Amino acid sequence: MKNLAVFVSALFISASLFAHPDEPIPSDPSNYSWHTVTLVDYKPGTEESARQLIKKFESASLAAGAEAPVIHWFETGKYDLVVTWNLDKSPEKDQWTWSPEGESFWKSLVAQEGSAEAARKIQDEYNALVASSVTKVARKAK
Repeated sequence: MKNLAVFVSALFISASLFAHPDEPIPSDPSNYSWHTVTLVDYKPGTEESARQLIKKFESASLAAGAEAPVIHWFETGKYDLVVTWNLDKSPEKDQWTWSPEGESFWKSLVAQEGSAEAARKIQDEYNALVASSVTKVARKAK
């Protein structure tokens, strides 16, 4: 029992030593950079198909001149992929609209695939591979 108490005490001390302090919150929202972070869990056996479709999306994004997201593939945990997009400005509550980059991406995807129907089809194919996903908006002090 004494060993358990020593272990738990050491655990709490080490947690407090390595804990990160809260990031300071600037008073001016323009002092933030804003991001969307999406975690994706694919259905079993579909990761390679997802990678191939993502290559098509990346190609259309490049053709549109849009900023590419940061993509990381997980080796452990529930999720397979994390995608981070930089946002140009602070998200306004209930005012999400397509950005000019999103519109140019869509036009490039349509041109790449040959029609809006074909572009929607690969988006639907991709969505069918996703078991679950979570998207959050994050901020970082500049």
